[in-house]
Amino acid sequence: MLSFYHKDLGLNVIRSDENRTLLGEKTNDPILILNDDKKAADAPKDAAGLYHFAILVPDRRSLATAYLTLGNRGIVFDGYADHLVSEALYLTDPAGNGIEIYADRPRNEWKVDEDGVVQMTTQPLDIDSLLKEVPPITNEEQRAFVEGTRIGHVHLKVSDLQRSISFYRDLLGFDLMSYWGSAAFLSAGGYHHHVGMNTWESLRGRPVERTWAGMEYFAAAIAKDNFQELSTRLAESPIASGQGSDLLSISDPDNITIIVSPT
Repeated sequence: MLSFYHKDLGLNVIRSDENRTLLGEKTNDPILILNDDKKAADAPKDAAGLYHFAILVPDRRSLATAYLTLGNRGIVFDGYADHLVSEALYLTDPAGNGIEIYADRPRNEWKVDEDGVVQMTTQPLDIDSLLKEVPPITNEEQRAFVEGTRIGHVHLKVSDLQRSISFYRDLLGFDLMSYWGSAAFLSAGGYHHHVGMNTWESLRGRPVERTWAGMEYFAAAIAKDNFQELSTRLAESPIASGQGSDLLSISDPDNITIIVSPT
């Protein structure tokens, strides 16, 4: 796993010990943590958990650079998509975790209806057009990820879509931006989605167990005022644990953990 993320994808090792490695685009800003647990069991195929995590690059040129650089390193992509609001590359790590690498289109190009629903779909990616953004890259040391790269969203497998929508919208305060019947996309601040969720593989499946390999948690940083409001709202709720002045640990209905901190 470390070889894949560091050598193949080119993320920098920020800090590492025997069982834990922090990786990111810069030397002090982790976007991914690998925890090595030799006793972890594989999750059932229909279980809730991570569908993919999404690495957001700054612009279309950066996406083209990532496509060429990773291709030159022998990375095999699972697929490509144009989602209207963004363009994306898809791949899978050695442990089976899904990864999306994507670039947003400018917000003024997003189509939003009168109800505030963002128009999203899945269409073929115009790779020929993408490649016009940069000349061919032959330097094996070319960086796949540039400054400004970060996690843009996470996409979850859930067992009950309506229950999860209610949790993230009504309790945590996300806005429902798009609904596909078996998938939903929620965000804050008018973004197309910070959290995606679907039941394509996990309808009525098992909740996450801590003994399984996979995503341990995902993190969200929110404004201090919003953090205090959320902390107050969850103060009497059994779903929140480890509350403090600078951290909330929250379990969703499928036992997926969200770590929330103020920024």
